[in-house]
Amino acid sequence: MSRYRILLSSGWRSWRDPDHSLAALLVLLLLYILVFTPMYGSPISDGGLISIIFSLILFTGVLATAQNHMIRIGIASIALIAFMAHWLHFVTGGPIIHLIDTAGAILFFCTQAYFTVQRVFRAGNINVYRILGAIAGYLIIGMIFANAYLFISLLSPDAFRFAPGVKINEPPLPELVYFAFVTLTTVGYGDITPLHPFARSLVSMEALIGQLYPAILIARLVTLYRREA
Repeated sequence: MSRYRILLSSGWRSWRDPDHSLAALLVLLLLYILVFTPMYGSPISDGGLISIIFSLILFTGVLATAQNHMIRIGIASIALIAFMAHWLHFVTGGPIIHLIDTAGAILFFCTQAYFTVQRVFRAGNINVYRILGAIAGYLIIGMIFANAYLFISLLSPDAFRFAPGVKINEPPLPELVYFAFVTLTTVGYGDITPLHPFARSLVSMEALIGQLYPAILIARLVTLYRREA
């Protein structure tokens, strides 16, 4: 029994380690973006699976961001707000609650992006976990814009035009997550087009960030890692 407790304690310490949490955050983001959202669509209709992954992202994000106690409390408070808004929307539904849910997600991911990038590019030795964290930061930026597009779509349903034949969920979360990452990587298939002026401004901003972030920040981090190796 004591050996089992030691293993549990060791596993919990490893999970709590900010560097390991950066890697865990990256895995959860990839599952959310590439697997669960496109496969299951809306968090309301999937039985809560997407909501569980989102909640794990919130939890892991708090562990990965900062070791400073006060900063972590602040991030945890924002994550708690996003968590409560998300599950309230899951339970009750409704357009107003959905807007609050989306706004909470935007607030959390903006905070998460700032502190993740700050932690990744802090002074000290560069390791693999920090490179994984930089990639996680890139995905978090995509999540910020995906939720921003969803927020605009909820306020103005005609903000985006979908090509004929594109299957649209209600709400169009999978489509806008897809659109955000197509824009971030500047692939641009043209099957979804922003029509609202604010949406177009966000698309231009995201495309610029999508070009500059990997070229400047991730490339710089990899270069420093190779020098120290």
